[in-house]
Amino acid sequence: MKLTNHIIALFTGIGMILLEGCSTEENRDLFPDESTVPVHLAISGNSNYTRAPGDAALSVNRILILPFRKTNEALTDDPANFVPEYSSARQLNVSSFPAVATMLNLSAASTYQLVIIGYNQNDYDFANQNSATRKFSIASTVTPATLANLYLQPTNAPIVPELFSCTGTGYLKNTMVGQRFKPSQVDNVRGTLTRLVSALSLQVNNVPGYVNAMTLTAEQLVTGIRITDAAPLTWQTVDDSGTKTLGTKMPVSGSVNFNLYMLPTTTARNTLLYLDVAYGTGFKERYTVKIPDQTGVVSGNRITFDSNHWVKITGNYSSINLGFTLSGNINLDDNAWDGIQ
Repeated sequence: MKLTNHIIALFTGIGMILLEGCSTEENRDLFPDESTVPVHLAISGNSNYTRAPGDAALSVNRILILPFRKTNEALTDDPANFVPEYSSARQLNVSSFPAVATMLNLSAASTYQLVIIGYNQNDYDFANQNSATRKFSIASTVTPATLANLYLQPTNAPIVPELFSCTGTGYLKNTMVGQRFKPSQVDNVRGTLTRLVSALSLQVNNVPGYVNAMTLTAEQLVTGIRITDAAPLTWQTVDDSGTKTLGTKMPVSGSVNFNLYMLPTTTARNTLLYLDVAYGTGFKERYTVKIPDQTGVVSGNRITFDSNHWVKITGNYSSINLGFTLSGNINLDDNAWDGIQ
């Protein structure tokens, strides 16, 4: 089932707004000066979120609405010419996904793009961006930050949280204005949050009893993705330990299962996986995760992780040095992923 968290009805003008669940920080700037236009943003949607690997609980329950303003109206619409307007940003909790609304005060004379980011309340708080418990940060590759270089970066590269985003499209009634607009040009903005991250499942069956544990490691991990399209902007370097541990599992009923999110890669920097097997005597041995080539997914055992797709690998322990089976690269919103009917 497709995620249908539609961002709808951006109405200009002054009127009643619904601000349930918003903090004091989220309600700031409610009285604009003469240079701004109050923009009403109403959000509604379906409560059937797609679920995280192996987790039946809802994951995304908070959104950040981040406006990007063109620095000079004479410039082109290149993303590098749009900068984040943090003072107009809004963070909303949507744990039960009620009908909520907020108001953005945007410059009447400026052209904007609105980016909406979805995540879990425990993973990030825009009002406390330096929290020690945050699981990702919002940063830029260079200064100043722009729509072209702002990225989401897990604070611990191997641990990737579930992340969604979209860029709102402005409409005047039912006529599309586009993703770039002045507040006076639109009366509603629409968008659908889509998952930015990829997912990996690796299952090893028929593991013998003398195996204590298996550790999954990877090289050439992406460490930061652009907020709009999940394009990789920062990567793990040779000086950054070379490989990263993704997790360690002990066999349960003769099987070892890894289920985790991955940041999307590019075909030029595909990821190679290894299994480090610990035996009863304390001896460890490393095996390359060998899987058959598949166009657009695997080449020479290196995997391309695409945004909103699931790579599933299975195999028997007896084949650990021969090769595993790639089950597919499946859209995460597919029913086969989370069982939603």
